[in-house]
Amino acid sequence: MATGTKFGPELVPSQANHSIGEADERHVILHRIASSPAFQKSNRLRDLLLYIGERSLREPHMAIREQEIGVEVFGRPVDFDTSQDTLVRVQASQLRKRLQRYFEENIDEAVIVEIPKGAYSLVFRPRDLEIPEPPAVEKQVAAQKFSRPMLVIGALMALLSILSISLAIQNHDLRQKANFGLGYKPTVDKLWKQLFGNNRHTYLVLADTNLLTFEDTIQHQLSIPEYQNKNFERLAERVEDPNIRRLLLAYLNRSATTMGDANIAKRMGLVFASNQTIFDAVLARDMTISQVASDNTILIGSRRANPWVMLFEDKLNFQTVFTESPRGVAFINTVPSAGELARYAGDWSRKGYCRVAFLQSTKGTGNVLLISGTDVASSEAGSEFVTSEGAIMKLRDQLGVGSYEALPHFEVLLETQLVNNTVSQYKLVSVRRK
Repeated sequence: MATGTKFGPELVPSQANHSIGEADERHVILHRIASSPAFQKSNRLRDLLLYIGERSLREPHMAIREQEIGVEVFGRPVDFDTSQDTLVRVQASQLRKRLQRYFEENIDEAVIVEIPKGAYSLVFRPRDLEIPEPPAVEKQVAAQKFSRPMLVIGALMALLSILSISLAIQNHDLRQKANFGLGYKPTVDKLWKQLFGNNRHTYLVLADTNLLTFEDTIQHQLSIPEYQNKNFERLAERVEDPNIRRLLLAYLNRSATTMGDANIAKRMGLVFASNQTIFDAVLARDMTISQVASDNTILIGSRRANPWVMLFEDKLNFQTVFTESPRGVAFINTVPSAGELARYAGDWSRKGYCRVAFLQSTKGTGNVLLISGTDVASSEAGSEFVTSEGAIMKLRDQLGVGSYEALPHFEVLLETQLVNNTVSQYKLVSVRRK
């Protein structure tokens, strides 16, 4: 069981009294490690690193318990027996070794990240300068010569080390901006800072495309518990033909996304880069309910392709409805304003709709941006809307928000014109304050 650890002056955990700049630097370092080749082939170790890293930065004085990690990271039951189930301890041991190997291979990293034995919190410390051990006969003389000037020099070297870390990170970010060739979008940047500049981790959650086909075949919308438990074999029993059932499960177990979602990730990645904000692009199936409830999330797709959207449907004015036969999708306008329709139904390959909403996470600690289209192309139009300078300026005008004011929680409905399953144009149909 994890226990609290006392850190001496040579170990520098993330502490509450550190500056925001230093905390941001630690976030950058943490996510640079997580996105390195050393972690690309091990989702478990990467998830464990990010979980304990974010917890260590957010709650530096709180010990992280083995039980919490088992539940939050590895999906174990709340009452699982840590004395019998050694998964967390084994993975933590592997993570220590992987971190050690990373810093052995990346000798230019000025800060080293470690997990002290007996604990599950991350420690950030400057990389030690390797000073050769003096011969035994010289040790006593060297100790006698160590004086106040040496202490001053040591302090200056430590200060220079911290400054070089900060400058290196800033330089890295500036190079990224130059490489992306980003345009200046002050209104979009202001929105992005409001949404995701709260020191919470941000996830761009892409639609689970294969789930959509699975649900269409079994003619059943999965609930949050069904999706989280991933008991797809039982749900597939709705299909009578065993051969079709086997093929359907094989298809479902493959991770896939659409070109539209890839374009969304690219578009939003550019905006995140321009704001020097770290984010993870993940498939909906790789998320947990605690992450959606606590952190910043951008949920892409309808509740049928991204079930986490269901956590927020009852808070929205435009609510999604699906019909199985004939198959269709629409947004129901629960409280129509003057001139609005009560129902906005998509017309395959000709017209679609996209709901964009800015809300608070269910625990109130993070922000949520919902982009749900009646089709993939309409969702892509929603991503263009929230990254377009002109569109956000128009949204601010319609909400009556001044230049220096923060945007309130909002919900908008877009109408899209489709040509060959591509949006030729879109327009704003309705705007709501939440």
